Amino acid sequence: MLLLLLFYFLLSWLHFKFIINYDDFNYVAFSQDINFRLIWYRYLIVTLLFLLSNIFLLYIKVSNFLFSILYLILFFFVMPSGLLFASSSAINPEIFISHNLFFISIYLGSLIKWNLNFPQLNTYQSTLLLLSVTVIGLIPFIISYGPYINIKNLWLSDVYETRRLVAEKINNVYTAYTYSWFSKIIIPIALVFSIYFRKKAFLLFSIFSLLFLYLCGAHKTVFLGTLLIIGFYKYDYLRKTFYFIKVITLFLVVALLCALIFEFNILWELSFRRVLMLSALLDYCYFDFFHDNYIYWSNSFMSRFISYPYEISPDFLIGRDYFNRPLMNANVGIISDGYKNAGYWGIGINIAVVAIIISFFNSLRISPKFFGLFLLFLFSLLNSSLTTILLTHGGFLMVLIAAFLLKDTELKLI
Repeated sequence: MLLLLLFYFLLSWLHFKFIINYDDFNYVAFSQDINFRLIWYRYLIVTLLFLLSNIFLLYIKVSNFLFSILYLILFFFVMPSGLLFASSSAINPEIFISHNLFFISIYLGSLIKWNLNFPQLNTYQSTLLLLSVTVIGLIPFIISYGPYINIKNLWLSDVYETRRLVAEKINNVYTAYTYSWFSKIIIPIALVFSIYFRKKAFLLFSIFSLLFLYLCGAHKTVFLGTLLIIGFYKYDYLRKTFYFIKVITLFLVVALLCALIFEFNILWELSFRRVLMLSALLDYCYFDFFHDNYIYWSNSFMSRFISYPYEISPDFLIGRDYFNRPLMNANVGIISDGYKNAGYWGIGINIAVVAIIISFFNSLRISPKFFGLFLLFLFSLLNSSLTTILLTHGGFLMVLIAAFLLKDTELKLI
């Protein structure tokens, strides 16, 4: 608890001294005629609620898995939302309240008793199945992307050129949908099994498959997922969570020192501003733009029944109107995604769906060796719509694999 509180106060310092003066906040302040500054009474309310949430975590009796999830929800969602709420009187309290309800709902969801039995493969059979699916499933990628592979992308050169090229040349529904399935779920799980069984051939195949998928469009999130899986392979859920916060806190200290002493701001700009505080700011933008102007999933699965009222997608709308950047892809989070679609009912639906999914994962007693997979899932909730997470990013697939291949691995993979 003390470590997370330390991070909270350090992030507060960074936010009110540097981040609210950054271009992102300046654009929104100018376009909406609002002023970002520290509002003390709001900050005290946020701090008190954040402290109570930490105390709540200390006294509830939940599994180590669920404790880690709740801890990370405070880190990724509640904390940034609270700091944004304390930054301007124009920020609706409903945004901060919604993130706190998200935190509480995840706990309440854990009270659901799941009594479902699924046929199980043993862990070695699961490894062979996942690798076999990968071998067959990557063939269309080899055919479609093979001519456009650029080895320079491995050292992050020509990345955006490659992205533009494949966007122009390739229009394949199969690869568009299954890219994240393989890169974020199937191969990372096979990678964990390969490490556990110490099968060098399986391990090398998994790593090379992930590298190949990275070269199919140069998406750096493939690297992120791989690093999370490998980096969080050892130890139990609690130790991994505390180590994660320790490393992030140390990095924040270094970023602050670099900014204060050397005026070197890149570290916090690319990390805490972009990942945490920009996501919180985008929540405000979505709430403001779609207030009483909901689109009811008309740009998604309801498009056949409801006409979408805009010429461009919501993320580009926000980028254009609030940041004066028509090509900016202003990612939506779990709360703002619900709000833009159906207001507070939409928020409730999104929260309920995620709470049920996490409750289901919690009931399966999955090995902490897969912690990186769930960290990536939470990160997706921060910057993707729920329908995208469940379909394109493979959320439904992750539920199925967890049920049939990962159940009780906490006891099997020791």
